[in-house]
Amino acid sequence: MSYSCIKECKNCGLYLNQTPLIETKHQCDIFFVGLSAKRIKSKKEVPLSSSTNSGKIIENIENKINLTTYKTNLVKCLPLDEKNNLRYPNLSEKNACFDNLQLEIKTLKPKIIFLLGSEVASFIAKKINIHLTKPEGYNFGFIKHSGIYYVHIYHPSYIYVYKRKELDFYINGVIDVINATCNQKATQNNLNLVECN
Repeated sequence: MSYSCIKECKNCGLYLNQTPLIETKHQCDIFFVGLSAKRIKSKKEVPLSSSTNSGKIIENIENKINLTTYKTNLVKCLPLDEKNNLRYPNLSEKNACFDNLQLEIKTLKPKIIFLLGSEVASFIAKKINIHLTKPEGYNFGFIKHSGIYYVHIYHPSYIYVYKRKELDFYINGVIDVINATCNQKATQNNLNLVECN
């Protein structure tokens, strides 16, 4: 895939804060999709980098599986408020960047997409017209749409800040989903598989 169209994206004004932050891979099994880019110090940084608390948790998951991952954000640029602080992207910014995410998905053809947090999960569910179950404990439900499993999980930053003692449960819950979907069947009694045409 040529990443130039994403790197040069000017669909909204956020590129003025920081140019799109993307990882450049040519194949993957699993997507992790966060909300938006963080402020970077180097152009070599990638979304959900292991230099962040969220990225460290994802790296811990990556180290326990034998699959290729790709980390990205719904909004590739840096949303800032009037005081130059990071803020949540608004709906028009999410809509403006959605085509970039679709391009990544279409090109890399992941088997599983983990949507990190409710902001990302609710937006994607509405855009592609699927019903995602909210996480209940660490038994994450998933749905298959157009050949890809979509999973709404807690954002790793939420786990790091509020549920750090439950980090192993979180990681194991994600791995359970990976095992279940890669085997084409639910392997845990509490996992919920829904097929969509």
